[in-house]
Amino acid sequence: MNKTNLAQKIENETFAEWEYLATETARVFNLSQKEAERLYNCNTAKIIASIPFVAGCNEPERTAIAHLCIYEAEIKGFQKYYAHLPADDSDIFNRLKFISTFDGGNQAVIEHGMNMLAYIMIEGYNRSKEKDLRNGIYNPIANGNWNYKELKSKLKKKIDEFECPDLDRYFMSIIYRWE
Repeated sequence: MNKTNLAQKIENETFAEWEYLATETARVFNLSQKEAERLYNCNTAKIIASIPFVAGCNEPERTAIAHLCIYEAEIKGFQKYYAHLPADDSDIFNRLKFISTFDGGNQAVIEHGMNMLAYIMIEGYNRSKEKDLRNGIYNPIANGNWNYKELKSKLKKKIDEFECPDLDRYFMSIIYRWE
């Protein structure tokens, strides 16, 4: 796979398992070369896969694989079942519950990672709100059920309260792209 300089730097510094996890996920989901490169360079996917390792969970490989498979299945299809529903609006973490199961591990690291994923999710909803409205796709920000600025502020505060360089490096590279 082609690696961006950032992806190469991140891989060399921390997450040795990423190449195997990304390559096998691409193989299992029969991703095209372009899709495989997108996954390989996707810092959101790296956060998802890294959390169980960084948190010191039991069998982090299995957890990372399960969570990556759910993430990729949502991207590749199953929108009928994975799409955000009004029932998900009651708690920002409802959409993330299927990738938030961990066996053991440091709960502060897990919470930090899940806050990052929630932040990334609301940014995605905010960025796609106009398109979603035009296409009749339910979006809790576009539909006025979530206050983007309030949620972003709360999540940012939680993220800033805890340092975890092994996750923060991926998150900061995502934030850097948005600014």
